[in-house]
Amino acid sequence: MRTSFLLAASAAALLLSACGLGAPTYPEFSQTSYRVEGTTASANNGAPVQTVIYREGPKMRVETVLPNMGQATIVFDESTNAAYVLNPTGQLPTAAAPTAQPQDATITAPSAPATTATQAPAQVTGVAVRIDNADAPQPLETAWAALGAENARSTGKCEVAGENGHEWTPREAPAPDVERTACITDDGIVLRVSESGRTLWEATSLQRGEQDQALFGVPAGYQLIDPHAVAEQVGQNMEQLDSVTGAPTTTQQTPAPHG
Repeated sequence: MRTSFLLAASAAALLLSACGLGAPTYPEFSQTSYRVEGTTASANNGAPVQTVIYREGPKMRVETVLPNMGQATIVFDESTNAAYVLNPTGQLPTAAAPTAQPQDATITAPSAPATTATQAPAQVTGVAVRIDNADAPQPLETAWAALGAENARSTGKCEVAGENGHEWTPREAPAPDVERTACITDDGIVLRVSESGRTLWEATSLQRGEQDQALFGVPAGYQLIDPHAVAEQVGQNMEQLDSVTGAPTTTQQTPAPHG
């Protein structure tokens, strides 16, 4: 009797597995707050780039290295679609440039009000250049959350940076001969992304928990810059980012009175 029970239980387990009922649950991407450090693949197949990512709800901060720009910090708020590249050099262009005051400047930290053209900070410690929302860095989780459980399958367990997760891959390849996989924790943190055997991102450390709100704003003493007004000064960085935008400043000409 006991042998028959064990055989029946084994058969049931195999049936559940065959039906996919025993597969791991797709992660819940609930905007977990964290700080993750790791390496990203360089654009020119050079050495991996050290990158630090902070998440706090819809807000994100990325510290990385950009070609032709060097060390860069980008802050982005999904709730307001406000994105800025922070330059802490404190060197403003020689030509007078109006400061941008976009409506979505709520990303600025409460303790660091944005400067205006008529109220300059006592000491300029850096500039914040507005970049196009579409070119702002997106959370690593975004693509996988959009994929959804019905379009992904697990290929097994994984461990990265001392964290456990499952390897996930799209049921349909994003392109011919392209295989994309990601090691994702159960609470939706992407630890590694690979494409056709090449590692695009891999975490080296992860700390969960609430992050300092000051990380996600424009620091005190930074001046918001209209990228069109300083196009000549930004130069190559604008081309490299391919993202600096803003409404060009136009001057209304008042018609001369007749007579």
